[in-house]
Amino acid sequence: MTAYIYRDNLAELNPFVLWDHFDANGIKQETGLDYHGHSGIEAFSYPVTGTLHHIDSCGCTVTMQTGDLQIMTSGNGVVHKDTMQPLGGRAESFALWTALPAGEQEMADASSQYACTQNLPLVEETDATTKVLIGQYKEAISPIASSIPVTYLDIMISPYGGWYWEPDEKLVVGFVYLRSGSVYIGANQLYPQQMGILKPSALPIHIKTSQKGARLFLVLGQPLKQPLLSSGASVHSNQENMHLACDKIAKLMGGKVGSEISS
Repeated sequence: MTAYIYRDNLAELNPFVLWDHFDANGIKQETGLDYHGHSGIEAFSYPVTGTLHHIDSCGCTVTMQTGDLQIMTSGNGVVHKDTMQPLGGRAESFALWTALPAGEQEMADASSQYACTQNLPLVEETDATTKVLIGQYKEAISPIASSIPVTYLDIMISPYGGWYWEPDEKLVVGFVYLRSGSVYIGANQLYPQQMGILKPSALPIHIKTSQKGARLFLVLGQPLKQPLLSSGASVHSNQENMHLACDKIAKLMGGKVGSEISS
């Protein structure tokens, strides 16, 4: 697993507090994390190779197939377990977290949403195909909503192709992550498993390829005007909320029995 957002660049990427790329090759058995807790964040789970089984303390139990999307809004505390089943010896998934707005949303009860890949819109253009995971791309809108303004796109561009978009002017913070191929954004070239942090701007985004096609993710959001205090597993706007949420997570962890969790 490779993480790309750390405590020292939280301010630069606000509202995004985590981007992880999990990619395991040559495995035959399931892999994942046992029960653990989060609070103050919204987590987007997106398996691209293999299946991801998720169970949490707000009553969500789902097995995500390749291309499905699940959102867990942790609020004042949630405990969950994620297990990946490989496909052809490979398991790969992406995890994106955002902070939650200070106040009621930050400390609300946890909840989950799920969408299968067939219900996530695709926009097919001359040089590219764009899958809308969260938010809106042109006229296509994701069927599930995030707690804050976010656009999360899975983009495939053909060789010697281009992708152009004018995002909502409020979505001024974000990044591009290249999964495969090679792309050019302005004068910058990105290679596989590289993140390019976009300068805060409401200008159009133009991405080009050369002899290789590419698959990449574009993530944009509206910054939150609040402190971001991180414990690693949780993010809150103040220490009091962090302490309250940690207490709830400890109680939830004490209440789990076998493969089930009581809340």
